[in-house]
Amino acid sequence: MSPPMEAEAASGSFRRRRLTVDALATALPKIESTRSGGKRHRSHRMSTELGTKLDESSLLFEKTVVGTFSCHGIEPSEEGQPHAKINQDRGLVWYPLADDRSTACFAVFDGHGDSGDSCSHFTATATQLLLESHPALRTEPQRALRESFLRVDALLKCEESVDSEMSGTTATVALLSGSTLHLAWVGDSRAVLARSALAKDGSKAYTAIDLSRDHKPDSKLEHARICARGGYVTPAQEWGGPARVWMTPARELPGLAMSRSIGDHVATPIGVVADPELTSHELTPSDEFLILASDGVWEFIDSQTAIDIVAPVLRSHGATVACTK
Repeated sequence: MSPPMEAEAASGSFRRRRLTVDALATALPKIESTRSGGKRHRSHRMSTELGTKLDESSLLFEKTVVGTFSCHGIEPSEEGQPHAKINQDRGLVWYPLADDRSTACFAVFDGHGDSGDSCSHFTATATQLLLESHPALRTEPQRALRESFLRVDALLKCEESVDSEMSGTTATVALLSGSTLHLAWVGDSRAVLARSALAKDGSKAYTAIDLSRDHKPDSKLEHARICARGGYVTPAQEWGGPARVWMTPARELPGLAMSRSIGDHVATPIGVVADPELTSHELTPSDEFLILASDGVWEFIDSQTAIDIVAPVLRSHGATVACTK
């Protein structure tokens, strides 16, 4: 490690990166969308290190209402010194969506493999463009979501600058239209709703409601599809290792720990698909907040624990601070 990196590691900031809707220095490429109102430009931005002073005037929502946070990990090297892992996550907020001020979209993408950051980056950018331009977005939102996912996967496969054969990304997209929340997802990035009720002592209690289910290779439906297409699934290990998808019983590639993704095209023939699962939910006043997070959270805590951690901090300090807890 260089001295600056050692100092960063010692301070704890070494492990922290933040992905946010804040206007920051590093901008992703502009994309264009053509609708009846003419040509429009969009620019996604990714934040710098935690602690950077933010231009709050550029936020789509107050930072107490919508917050994002991401930590990358560290990994050992042959020299015995830890190295920062590339942050392969992307988190996005889009508002208004397709010029409709009653519609917003929230999403998380968790890349994996050597080109995982490129896969999640590409998918995040393309998903917004395709969804916003879809002719059925207002009338058939689930159709728009599904077709956008499948189209993004096809475009990624054809993108020469990104190797998506052995790399890919999860995608969990929450489309809020009025009081209806539409979910589409592939992979194991989870959406959890917090529903409140009064406890016997008069205090407010929260129940975690999973709005998505993790696409794991050993779940019944996922396992059946993969085996029917000639794939092979090894079970979860006693020491905590996940179930994995393989081309053959000899464990010949790719060893994926999820059964659906965007990318990972080497495994498409054996049933690792980009076809999302879809649900819709009519929200009530008791539905107070939503958590979208990758398995970097869910590998360590369950949905209810996450809700219990976030709820009091959300009330006292707002969404952005709650995300860091």
